[in-house]
Amino acid sequence: MIARLGLLGLLLFGAASVAFYRVNDRIVWDICRRENRPYRQDWTLSLYWQWRNLAGWYADARRAGLFLARALATAAIILTFLGSVVAGILATQAG
Repeated sequence: MIARLGLLGLLLFGAASVAFYRVNDRIVWDICRRENRPYRQDWTLSLYWQWRNLAGWYADARRAGLFLARALATAAIILTFLGSVVAGILATQAG
């Protein structure tokens, strides 16, 4: 039972992470299009995008029309992480 919960948590976290990346990728693509910047596939390795992500990423998501998708992807990451932590704590208390 515990192994199944761990596997389910891992799969959900993986799916949420992929969704989170895809939303961020579309935001970067929209920013590049608006600001006439070249779009690079490896934008996640750029310090510019990392800093820009911290400063006003939700405003950029709103401009791109992806605010709700960004909020849902962020919530999915947080909830799957917290859910796996709670499941782990409950599993250790049950045994």
